Amino acid sequence: MNAKVSQVLNDMKSLDYCCQRIIELNEELEVISNQKLGLSHNGPRLTREQLNSPLPMPSYQHQYQSPIALMEVASQVELEINYYRRRINECRLIELLDIRDQNILFDLYIFRMNQWDVAEKYGYTRQGMWKHIKKEIRKLC
Repeated sequence: MNAKVSQVLNDMKSLDYCCQRIIELNEELEVISNQKLGLSHNGPRLTREQLNSPLPMPSYQHQYQSPIALMEVASQVELEINYYRRRINECRLIELLDIRDQNILFDLYIFRMNQWDVAEKYGYTRQGMWKHIKKEIRKLC
């Protein structure tokens, strides 16, 4: 029974990371989508003076990726996004808690407030707050 409570609290700890990772992966997916459509610019643009110059201009190495390879990379990114979404959905048990208890958990794990400050804000001692939260989660398990 106590292991389930620890699991729920550990899932809450990972929520912030999961949300940030989904945002990063969505940005990667947008870049890949632009590359598939050919909307991204691969090389540096030279000015008119640089184009007419007899001096050598810097060259850049770009890896060419075929549209099929980009589709495979996009599918891998989408799989990773779905993994993090599933991890977030595992925390839906928290929605069954009282609003006050949800706010305590959000203050602790999402807003990363100090335990002492959260306990004081809701009228608990630090140990009393944890005892209360664990008891409420145990009721749900």
